[in-house]
Amino acid sequence: MTYAVIDLGGTSIKYSIMDENGTMLHSGSTPTPVQGSGETFSALRTIVQTYQTEYDIQGIALSIPGAVDCKTGYVYFAGAVKDIEHHSVKEELSDLKLPIELDNDANCAAAAEKWKGNARGCQNFVCLTVGTGIGGGIFINGEMVRGRNGLAGEFGLMTLQFDDQLHTVVDRYSFSNLASARSLTENFYDQTKQRVNGIELFELAAQGDADAQTAIESFYNALAVGAVNIIHALAPEKILIGGGVSAQTSVIDEVVQRVRQIWPEAVQTTEIDRCFFENEAGKVGALCHYIKQQQTEDDQD
Repeated sequence: MTYAVIDLGGTSIKYSIMDENGTMLHSGSTPTPVQGSGETFSALRTIVQTYQTEYDIQGIALSIPGAVDCKTGYVYFAGAVKDIEHHSVKEELSDLKLPIELDNDANCAAAAEKWKGNARGCQNFVCLTVGTGIGGGIFINGEMVRGRNGLAGEFGLMTLQFDDQLHTVVDRYSFSNLASARSLTENFYDQTKQRVNGIELFELAAQGDADAQTAIESFYNALAVGAVNIIHALAPEKILIGGGVSAQTSVIDEVVQRVRQIWPEAVQTTEIDRCFFENEAGKVGALCHYIKQQQTEDDQD
């Protein structure tokens, strides 16, 4: 059996045809439409319809940013992808006449790691996805924690600093605005007026560019502070870092080093590692979630 699996992000839409074991038969990506254009659902629809010309697709599995009601498909909050907020994705794509299951992207990443990744055997762990923003998936006692309206794990909205302008503190000092891949390149641009992507920025730092090194140092520091806050709150066995930034081999070592400086006991409490599936974790987890939801519905029939 084959499924259309889509990871909708603030910068790009990654998609694959996968079988029930998580094997990717074909993959691709396309830029996420400019928000406000109303083209996001059309882009998702086109991906599925194009695959339908070549594959016998049995269902659609989606990983999306923000908070979602998994049963109805209603999106309460979607981070950078505003076009899908306050819509039911299942209703919007119902014309495709295929079963649809969706979950928060970080929840999907956590599900993937629990299923076949670096959290196998873990009962209590957190998955941090570092991309356009920062998301979090939480497992406690072997079960996913969703919270009211699916908002549990929105670590990107945590504030790491504050001042007396409380009404704008999230916009300026949130975890996402200090430690996401987007904020890393945006902060570098603010300082240098050079536009680079994350890979180019790390390359500049390796070549000795002082501004790039300063930006990356600040990024590592913020990521470590956020990780320590999570350890203080949940004391998980592991924190797994995913998203595009996890492909940088230095990230884990640099974060662990800083966590140890902040609170030495933290690294004895919680192991910090990368997601096994790195930037593919969202898609693998979306498929895992799809299979579980469909099995649940079959059991209830």
